[in-house]
Amino acid sequence: MKILLTTLVLLTVFPTYSLGGWFGSDTYEECLLDEGVKDAKTNAGVSAIKEACKKMHPEYMWERNINSIRTRYPKSYGDLSDCDLVKKVQRILKYSDKYTFDRYGVNPSTCD
Repeated sequence: MKILLTTLVLLTVFPTYSLGGWFGSDTYEECLLDEGVKDAKTNAGVSAIKEACKKMHPEYMWERNINSIRTRYPKSYGDLSDCDLVKKVQRILKYSDKYTFDRYGVNPSTCD
């Protein structure tokens, strides 16, 4: 009886939390599998699923964009940290801080 009472008290007193990582996808690739890209019937359907997964997991695109620059220009950007690389790209292309953050996940104004 004490165990039952204790269990009921613990379940009602302490709030329960639902964490997105427990029930949702943790990575972009998992998101694609969870959303069923293979079951999509049209290219528009596949594109819509990919866009939704990019919004849910922007870190995939950030990493992809930064790695793309590093592989295209290894001598210029290969040894730079993410912050220094983004600052240099922003200076050259005159991107705004918001655009730079949306594209690379690094805010050049606040990174060290």
